[in-house]
Amino acid sequence: MTKLWNTYSTRAELGLDKSLKALGLDYVDLYLVHWPVGMNPDGSDDRFPRLPDGSRDMLWEHDHVATWKQMEGLLAAGKTRGVGVCNYSEPYLKQLLAGADVVPAVNQIENHPALPQQEVVDFCREKGIHVVAYSPLGSTGGPLMKSEAVAKVAERKGVSPGTVLLSYHVARGSTVLAKSVTESRIKANLEIADLDADDMKILDDYSAGLVKEGAVQRYVYPPFGINFGFPDKNEGRSLPNGV
Repeated sequence: MTKLWNTYSTRAELGLDKSLKALGLDYVDLYLVHWPVGMNPDGSDDRFPRLPDGSRDMLWEHDHVATWKQMEGLLAAGKTRGVGVCNYSEPYLKQLLAGADVVPAVNQIENHPALPQQEVVDFCREKGIHVVAYSPLGSTGGPLMKSEAVAKVAERKGVSPGTVLLSYHVARGSTVLAKSVTESRIKANLEIADLDADDMKILDDYSAGLVKEGAVQRYVYPPFGINFGFPDKNEGRSLPNGV
């Protein structure tokens, strides 16, 4: 798997070709749109172009559906076996599906009990888009492992808080991506507990409380700043729920 970076949002095939060359492959099993926004392909930098004032050089009027049409073309070219998206909120998904011939295979999003994104998960299920969760422990240091709800379930099951957080996604029918460079933790990340309805209720109640209080916690923000999102004439540019 590899991803299409924002500066290549208007040049999907070129982006994939560069990745294939770097990987030494003829094709990848899965190619994902990294973010539903674009950055200037002719800017000051190939990865993070900036304007003279130091802000990110964004393509605010970028048509992410046009990018998706390019992604679909890569299937016919045989350069990837599947295409999908990352960091797509429900509004973005609805826009994409309205113009798509191919439904995204996956939507990779930050997902954990402190950021359940239930509306995105439910919408993806309805449309046959598989959810892949990243940052399941929250972020560096695993802040969610100290959550009272997670600790309670861990005690009930006799497993570690990290195992609970990974198992949460399996119970929801999602794929979970766990990252570590420590051998013992890599092995521990393979351990999954069978969370029952009572376990999930504890975690879901915790999530619902955060949603009600407006206290959901995002740990991974776009590398081009949080002032981006689903542009609206009345609301301006803001980070939408689910992105």
